[in-house]
Amino acid sequence: MATKTTEWRPGPTVCRCCLAEGCYKDISTEYFWMGKREVYAEMLANTFDLSIAYSQSGGPYSNSRLICEPCISRLRDAADFKRQVVECEKTFLQHLDPSCSADTVVNVSAVVPLEDDREVKIEGVKVERLGSEDELDDSANFNNDDDDDDDLDDQPLTKLASKCSKKDSVDLLDIIDNAKVADKRKSTVKVKATPVKKVKMKKEAKATASKAKPEKKKKEFDHFLVTRSNAKLVLEYSTAYPFRLPADSMVCVYCCESYEDPKDYRVHHQREHSEFHVDTAFAHIFNNYTEYLKVDCAELACRLCSNRYDTLNSMAEHLVVIHDIAIKLNVEIGMQMFKLGAERWLCAICEAKLPCLRSLSRHTSCHYHKYTCETCGKSYVNQENLTRHLAYGHSEFKVCLRCKKCFPNCEARREHVLASKNCWPLSCSSCGQRFANRKSRFDHLVQVHAKSPKTYTCPECGQAFDKWRIYRAHFVVTHTTNNYSCTFCEQKFDNRRSLLDHRVIHTKEKDYPCTVCPKLFSRKKNLQQHMWIHREQKRFECIPCKKQFNQRVSWKTHMKSYHPDLVNF
Repeated sequence: MATKTTEWRPGPTVCRCCLAEGCYKDISTEYFWMGKREVYAEMLANTFDLSIAYSQSGGPYSNSRLICEPCISRLRDAADFKRQVVECEKTFLQHLDPSCSADTVVNVSAVVPLEDDREVKIEGVKVERLGSEDELDDSANFNNDDDDDDDLDDQPLTKLASKCSKKDSVDLLDIIDNAKVADKRKSTVKVKATPVKKVKMKKEAKATASKAKPEKKKKEFDHFLVTRSNAKLVLEYSTAYPFRLPADSMVCVYCCESYEDPKDYRVHHQREHSEFHVDTAFAHIFNNYTEYLKVDCAELACRLCSNRYDTLNSMAEHLVVIHDIAIKLNVEIGMQMFKLGAERWLCAICEAKLPCLRSLSRHTSCHYHKYTCETCGKSYVNQENLTRHLAYGHSEFKVCLRCKKCFPNCEARREHVLASKNCWPLSCSSCGQRFANRKSRFDHLVQVHAKSPKTYTCPECGQAFDKWRIYRAHFVVTHTTNNYSCTFCEQKFDNRRSLLDHRVIHTKEKDYPCTVCPKLFSRKKNLQQHMWIHREQKRFECIPCKKQFNQRVSWKTHMKSYHPDLVNF
């Protein structure tokens, strides 16, 4: 992996393993992935004997204990590979020396005599006791593209023997199969060539492995059923209030009423839905067991004894221990936890500030991602989203998400979308009419449905904005630490792209050359705008003069000079 340059900006929102920036998981928080408990700090300590340091005295870096999804994936592979090596070594030692205990520390250098007076030297190995929760995951992938070429997983176990005839070979399947009857062998170990029957056994084993895939899917489906069952029990016996987010406000899952203030939404539940049917809350995600229900836990309490709790896990533990509710604590609860307040939007897990409820929902879902793309490292909540990402994101063709047509490049897809009204990405929530951009939809809402222009009020300082982009930039730069500062003038920006566009003012770099003419540009968007000059297609036309222009600025200049009465800029 390439090392970081001096231009890297340290902060509390970087991965502690690769210094990349984005949305990550806490390195010391307990998560569940594929039904297995994961604490990444413990995995680093157990696998590599590494510990992550952090500030004890507070400050902007006191909570810098994050790890990104690509590093999590590599850590899982390393931990699983270590467990595999230990298990194989244990099996190998039990085969050669059945009297050796699998739960003790082996630290000997012995020579085991063979039947034909040859000797096999056994190297000392420390075998650790493995807990039940550390069993190998059938879905683990031990091949990592970032590892060295000499993959230890592909090396035969017989390379541990220092004196073995080249004529004879030891089959790995023989060792594993014979380990089951190792207790019957007391004195010597016979090394035999692989018989013909064993070859048939290998073929049968491969066929059995190929038929085991539906069983794996069944196990995953059963796991999701348990998570849904846990969610229903916690929802029934606690004051976790479920909601939906089809728009920017909270929608009741029972009566579909909408509320912008979370406090009003909780009062609505207390008054109108003191009695409810649990299955109704899951009706909008009934066919998708992998999707978690969103619940507000700002006033989380037990409905049986009124005790208050901070998290869903502590509530579930209370219901099991005190009230004997049949919740399986070794499996996660199929709900996403929110703690919503009217004054600000804070993540209930990492306490990050977000500008609106919709952004908070997108951020919170990253804490429940279990499926990671091995190509680019992006992670998703369920397998369906990952499959869609693989089909559309890593395909050699660009796919229209509406009609599923394929195009050779993004420009061809963009032209198709603009020309096909049914493929326009936005729609009116009142009449269903589709639009190509947000401005067209906003003008439609004002003119046709008489909706007033929407304003965005900052929950921190009360300042109002008429555009979402300006409001988000203000919120991130002014009220959060997740901003980007220029090292030359210390000006702050809400995203990395804006920072890079700004930096060229100081560096004077021009890294984007035109492939047709010798011109150079400092920004990619300027190059893209310039490339229209070299195209035969003219995008802008003056109707009175019948003149055509490649760039909008040229067209506007012409209209102001020759037809000022026809335009109003």
